[in-house]
This record gives sequence, C-alpha cells and structure tokens, in this order.
Amino acid sequence: MVHFIKGDAFTFDPTTVAATTAAWMVSDVIAYPERVAELLETWCSNEWADYMVITVKFQGDKPAWSELNHAIHLAKSNGYNCRAKHFFNNKNEVTLMVSKKEDTTTAAATIGGGISNVDGKGWGLLGKAMYEVA
Repeated sequence: MVHFIKGDAFTFDPTTVAATTAAWMVSDVIAYPERVAELLETWCSNEWADYMVITVKFQGDKPAWSELNHAIHLAKSNGYNCRAKHFFNNKNEVTLMVSKKEDTTTAAATIGGGISNVDGKGWGLLGKAMYEVA
C-alpha cells in the first residue's frame, strides 16, 4: 500500500505513523544537494526503508560531483547499495536508487515477481552498473 504524506520531508519520522520499516521511500523534494544528503543519511542511518529513490537537484548545467559522491558515500557507509542515474529529460537532477545491501539480489524476486536475476547476470533490483565505481 502506498501512503502519500504531505509535510516537511526533513523533519518527518516514519515511526510516528507505522511500527514497521517502510519497504520504499520516494523523495523528489526541491532542495540543495546538501539537504538531500542529510535526508538520505537520516533515512539510511535509521534504516527506515529498504529501498529509496531520491532525486538530487543541481543548479547550472553540470551536477556538483563532490556533493553527489558524498550522498552515495553516506548511503554505502550505512549499509546500502547506491546507484546514480542521470535521466535524459532531467537535465539538472540525478536520481539515486538505494537498497539495503543484503536485499539487492533477492528483492526483485519478492517485489517484481521473479526478476531478481535479470538476464541471468544477477544484477538485482538496481540493475547493471553503467560505470565502475571504486
């Protein structure tokens, strides 16, 4: 079941509305990348969701790579996998797809009806990496 909750994304505490961890958190707030990183860190450090899709918006023509790398590092340091995707039509934003590390290869079978091993390559819910990440 999906719940839309209108309010301040940066002060929202999901434990006030549900006793269990949310499966998904989707965020498309208009905020500076530093604030979005704070939001990501709060959700990851508290393990409030198993999967997250979060947009990071930038000013100008190019993403602020250091801020984007910081957000990815925050997710990974809290036990999550994180992929960044720049969708063609969203010129000034990057979408972060985040999932708990232990769930990346089995989650798609549970959520997507048996697609955990996409094309037999074990890519899991986040798909195939476009670029190698050190």
